Amino acid sequence: MADRAKLSVEYYEGGAIVVVLGMVGGMWVFLQKLITSKLKELYDILVKLIDRFNKADDSADRRHELLVEEIDQLKEQVSQLREKISFLQGRINGKSVQ
Repeated sequence: MADRAKLSVEYYEGGAIVVVLGMVGGMWVFLQKLITSKLKELYDILVKLIDRFNKADDSADRRHELLVEEIDQLKEQVSQLREKISFLQGRINGKSVQ
């Protein structure tokens, strides 16, 4: 009878070890899935953030190009006005000499 009790206790100990190992394994799988899902969420957020910065850079580049074009047009107009003013000054100076 003592052998049966000892054998029964050994089975209970073995069963308890299996249950504990099963719980640890289940917890490991749960944590692995949780961490994987959180990393996927963070990856998606980072991709969206990078895309947003790229779009902002593209619009800033377009605005810069438009400003440069306008400045070039204004420089050309100023150059034309200088030529006309210079021409008119020459005409005024030429008439006063004669």
